[in-house]
Amino acid sequence: MIDQLKTHVPRYVAIAAVALVALGFLLGSATVGVGAIAGGVVAVLDAWALTWLAVRVVSGAGFMSRGFAAALLGVKLFFLLGICWALLARFGVDPVGFCLGLGALVLGMLYGGAELSFKEAQASREAQMTGEG
Repeated sequence: MIDQLKTHVPRYVAIAAVALVALGFLLGSATVGVGAIAGGVVAVLDAWALTWLAVRVVSGAGFMSRGFAAALLGVKLFFLLGICWALLARFGVDPVGFCLGLGALVLGMLYGGAELSFKEAQASREAQMTGEG
């Protein structure tokens, strides 16, 4: 299941980011839309990094140990905070648009997790049905 999350979650975050950027341009101004683009890019990159590190923490796959991968999750959080601060404080990205775009991270992860949960439940039910018959 963790391998499916690795591919599904960043894809759903990207889809949610595109939808939220379009919403920012339609309901807001160009400034809000550009802020939503910045937030969407940050959300997609964060989703990719989060799933990449989560696979290594759970399965221990790759060139790094589980503990080191878990420590990198904390480092990733500090980088995320620094990037958000730089975009908002230094580059003047619109905060409303940025939050709108960054919301794609939450929406994509919720949808990706729910979809995989439903698929796992359906596969479990089908396995029980074939085992009973």
